[in-house]
Amino acid sequence: LKEQGYIKKDVVKNIKQFKNNRKPKKFITDEQFGELLRHIDTTKFHEYRDYIVIQLLLDTGMRIGEALEIKVEDVDINNRAILLLAENTKGKRDRYVYFSQIMGKELRRWIQYKDRYVESDYLFCTTKGTPVLIRTFEKKLKDYGARVGLKDIHPHQLRNNFAKRFLMSGGNIYTLSKILGHSSVTVTEQAYLDLTDADIRKNYQQFSPLENMKGGRR
Repeated sequence: LKEQGYIKKDVVKNIKQFKNNRKPKKFITDEQFGELLRHIDTTKFHEYRDYIVIQLLLDTGMRIGEALEIKVEDVDINNRAILLLAENTKGKRDRYVYFSQIMGKELRRWIQYKDRYVESDYLFCTTKGTPVLIRTFEKKLKDYGARVGLKDIHPHQLRNNFAKRFLMSGGNIYTLSKILGHSSVTVTEQAYLDLTDADIRKNYQQFSPLENMKGGRR
């Protein structure tokens, strides 16, 4: 406009450019996750334990610190729910997380296995019955990831992947916020809504109103 003589000042240069400083979170594909699990030696107590923890993090979206504090008595296999006590959650409130039928079978087998080798109230413990340290699990997860070329894999990545998969499968952000234990939906939006154009396109195709309208034109 300035060049064409309509205005005297170049107002565009005074407009702050939008910057997206957020790094897109790494997404673990189905194939990568399957490969990761296949390279964990479940004949060893600690690796079998970690094998279960990894699946539970992806299936529930809970934080690693919450997972490692779970007591066996807080797990309801029949209703597929786990009570996370306020003292162990970031928001300092009790909340339930829910797991799949497949995860339920895995947990049942793990508890039976664990009880044969060690006596401990903790769902995930060492061979001495003590809780697993977060830094210990983080290191082991990186080791497992290195076996299959997943560099710098971190427990929070599994939580991120849960959130994205939940939304891409049709889950709503309000429910997701509750599951993740966030104080508000805004926190969830800021932390996890980094869907790519390909993600949005895929989600749209699944939920297009016209495509799903029974009386739509052919």
